[in-house]
Amino acid sequence: MKNNKMLLATVLLSTLGFSAVSNAAEPAPVVGDSSSAFVQWSGFAKVIPGDDIIITGLRNGPVANGTLTVKGDGTFETKTPIDLESRLYWDQDASGVKTAGNLFATNWTIDADGITAAWGTNSTDGMMIKMTDTKSSTELTTSSGPELKSAVTLAVKNDSAVASPEELNLLEPLTVTANVIATVGDV
Repeated sequence: MKNNKMLLATVLLSTLGFSAVSNAAEPAPVVGDSSSAFVQWSGFAKVIPGDDIIITGLRNGPVANGTLTVKGDGTFETKTPIDLESRLYWDQDASGVKTAGNLFATNWTIDADGITAAWGTNSTDGMMIKMTDTKSSTELTTSSGPELKSAVTLAVKNDSAVASPEELNLLEPLTVTANVIATVGDV
């Protein structure tokens, strides 16, 4: 009987201890902290977390690549957009390992390099690529974009034909890249 009571007490204490750890309050991110995600519409995506914030793909998953519909003159539009989420990034269980937590509203921009395109041996001269969050219809630039949004759906588009003195090789893959930044703002 003593062993059963002791076992019950141990189970209750263990459960209470686990609950205390798992219900820890999320920390408040510091204004100005940012996370960035290298996104492209072909290839790979690389995420660089901030101290308190991280960019993930849809539903806290990996950042997926988008796809483009390209015309023979170099104009293109997004066929499959890229979904990004900004989330708290913290040590939830005091293990020393940070993980992505709940969604957190941030300001979205692109880095100073802007949006770039590579089209194999083809020229990309004359392309004027724009990136838009399709949820808010807001264009992302190096200085502005959707504000206080925890999720964006990004599409790119080029309406300007390529200025090339040579015939374009339409078998070359077109890749569009940008480093998207989610920055904690004043809340």
